[in-house]
Amino acid sequence: MPSKVKDAGWQYKNSFAIGIRPEKDISILEWADEYRYLPRKSSAEPGKYRSSRTPYLREIMDVMSSNSPIKEVVCMKGTQLGFTELGNNWFGYVVDVAPGPMMMVFPTGALAADHSKQKLQPTIKETPRISKKIKAHKSREGGNTIDTKEFPGGILFISGSNSGAFFRSKSIRFLFLDDVDGYAQDVGGEGDPADLAKRRTDSYGNRKKILEVSTPTNKGVSRIEKSYLESSQATYYVPCPYCGTYQELIWGGEEYIEGIKFKRDADGRAIHAWYECNECSGRIEEHHKTEMLEKGRWVHKHPERNKKGYQLSGLYSPLGWVSWLQIVTEFLDARNSRERLKVWRNTRLGETFEEAGDQPDWIFLRARSEPYGIMTVPYESCILTAGVDTQDNRLSVVIRAWGEGEESWLVYWGEIYGDPGREDVWKNLDALLFRQFAGRNGQHHVISAGIDTGGHHSQDVHNYCRRRFPRVIAIKGASMKGKPIAGKPSDVDFTWNGVTIKNGAKLWLIGTDTAKAVIYSRLKIEAPGPGYYHTYIGTPDDYFIQLSAEKLITKYIKGYAVQEWVKTGPRNEALDCEVYCYAAALRAGLGIIDFSSKPKHEPEEKKPARTQKPKGGRW
Repeated sequence: MPSKVKDAGWQYKNSFAIGIRPEKDISILEWADEYRYLPRKSSAEPGKYRSSRTPYLREIMDVMSSNSPIKEVVCMKGTQLGFTELGNNWFGYVVDVAPGPMMMVFPTGALAADHSKQKLQPTIKETPRISKKIKAHKSREGGNTIDTKEFPGGILFISGSNSGAFFRSKSIRFLFLDDVDGYAQDVGGEGDPADLAKRRTDSYGNRKKILEVSTPTNKGVSRIEKSYLESSQATYYVPCPYCGTYQELIWGGEEYIEGIKFKRDADGRAIHAWYECNECSGRIEEHHKTEMLEKGRWVHKHPERNKKGYQLSGLYSPLGWVSWLQIVTEFLDARNSRERLKVWRNTRLGETFEEAGDQPDWIFLRARSEPYGIMTVPYESCILTAGVDTQDNRLSVVIRAWGEGEESWLVYWGEIYGDPGREDVWKNLDALLFRQFAGRNGQHHVISAGIDTGGHHSQDVHNYCRRRFPRVIAIKGASMKGKPIAGKPSDVDFTWNGVTIKNGAKLWLIGTDTAKAVIYSRLKIEAPGPGYYHTYIGTPDDYFIQLSAEKLITKYIKGYAVQEWVKTGPRNEALDCEVYCYAAALRAGLGIIDFSSKPKHEPEEKKPARTQKPKGGRW
């Protein structure tokens, strides 16, 4: 017993001495280049860490070091740029050089656990400088679990943003907030989790360090964008290999003089991409990037600000990671889909995406209607889908034809009046959905229809859909940020004639917020082509009024900006039907159907000239 007491006393004194020992005069950059090893388990380039692969991280690592007076750093960036290893380098540095309480926060507990197991634990194991300071994983002595890593003089806590209780009891000196735009908006009614975590550093005053990293999301509500705009706002400049002019790499595509340029083959696929200097118009090839990145430097828009901010796009991804050709190819694949274009802009350019939520003018939409007949399909290379909204005394129905580039034509809008609890209402819907629609060279039929289960008639809807599946599906709108428009179905209980059938029906949850943003953005398109929404002359006014009966607003909850769709009129069934109709089209494979292989036929009537927006029209 005395020997154990003596040993415990020695350990206490040793740990105390380490805790008060002055920190070494070495930066995170120097430590990582000297001691850090990338694990074979989770790294595409395992072995000795080399900052020369990602030179743009060097300044960030320096300002995060203990000998720097900077306390807060924010990084808004694309994917595949090495910022995850920046956080891991910082962790190793804290363990070895500047011990103290540290916390890493991820969007969810599952992501936190995954990072701990796939990134941190292999890093500890394969970096001798820190492996000897942290007990082996699952050792009997403890100190190294999925959510905690103990080391002499400090401890690391690993948590998801949805764990409010985890934040309350901790005092933190070093805080790493990863992927903050994916955090929960509110934790247990206590507020924004990023703010809650930052408060845990208050007791350390000028000795604290906070690193905030994320790929951005929507303009105006993105956490990382808001934080970046409060910072020094640095962008990375690299020299042209021909004239030496320093410039920021920007996405130019085919529309600008400078920026990314690309060549396509006969089928429209990108086969080569390069960068054009904005000074000498020199053709910069991919292989030039390595030297350009090495000679690059950060330029701060507001160098006087103490909070340092850095923004970096995927165009700077090191040679062998994400190429310019890959970025161009992804753009060409995504440009006709607003949802996919948003993901591309967020992840590849590291920029926020501005949702097109402005309210369209219904009179303008009506004025551009075209002279093709109701219940007819003006183009042959189309698929037909339907969206049905359920009310207490009627069913509202939209049927739309879809073609190449998700260009679409309204085929029918109307309402079937009657109590949806009565069989005759559903028979009338059958007569509409299962009829043939005339086209110039043949007949068409609805291949996919989505029916809303909201309201008081969900069981009636489920019963109808079960007997007509898979052509007709039951859906439910889910107003959730970033939710896919048409995801996978779930099994739900179904009650019929007083008998409950467990998991007897399938239900598709529809990302209504995402779908409305796509539809409203397409209503802004003024000329026929990809994404354009056509309507026929004679479409009732109530369709256009209901289609434009919502708008996207930004409101603030506990100081945090949240976007929300709100109704501006008494009825919005037409918009809901269009949402369900689009979801049904995506489920039917709209995004992958090759319409180019099908014959196309112009409508018999000549298309009217493009209607000009009326003076004072609002968008």
